[in-house]
Amino acid sequence: MFVFNLSDKEIAISEAIVISEMIKGHFSEYDTDHVSTFIKALSNYIEKTSIETPETLLQEVRHSLEEHNYHRALQRMLIHMANMGTSEEACAVRMYTTGDIARFFGVSVATVNNWLNQGRFIGYEKGARFKQARIPENALYLLPTGDRMTIREVAEVYEVNQSRFDRQTEITPTEELAEKLSVIIHYEKKYGGEYKDTLALKGELTLEEERDAHEWSYLLRVIK
Repeated sequence: MFVFNLSDKEIAISEAIVISEMIKGHFSEYDTDHVSTFIKALSNYIEKTSIETPETLLQEVRHSLEEHNYHRALQRMLIHMANMGTSEEACAVRMYTTGDIARFFGVSVATVNNWLNQGRFIGYEKGARFKQARIPENALYLLPTGDRMTIREVAEVYEVNQSRFDRQTEITPTEELAEKLSVIIHYEKKYGGEYKDTLALKGELTLEEERDAHEWSYLLRVIK
């Protein structure tokens, strides 16, 4: 892992701008559909591998693509990548071994390795042969239902379940209801209102919003 100071950070961002300017004049020489596909792929990669989805950046990229301003879209993404790559926050992604993942899911390491080979983890890059896998917490796990969860979310669920187990007491109906209500309150604070007035009315949802909307609506149905 490389370490950068403020001067290095400024240089990296400046180079991102220079590189995008250098290739600006070449966009017209290529198939615009191919260029658009490449930019969309980079945009998806940023969204899938970011700890917190950079909504403003992704909206700017979509807007630039709609206007066929490929240079602007690419420049914004390169600046974002240079900025994140030189910031301390980029070093804060926790990595898990296949043993950790197996413990979270309650399966064998062999099963986890099979999932890796099947491409069930988005955001995981396969390393050298015989090298132990390291899965980042922001990688997405593809559930058989088609839904997705970050490894961080899986780890959090595991920790909560372990905490309950360590208490060696079954959760009471009152405690269970209180937990469900606390989660609902969390979502109301997060999105600034009730479900019916926020995510339920929004047309296009991000992956994070889709997961939140699914759990939020489910909890509302349950407590009724």
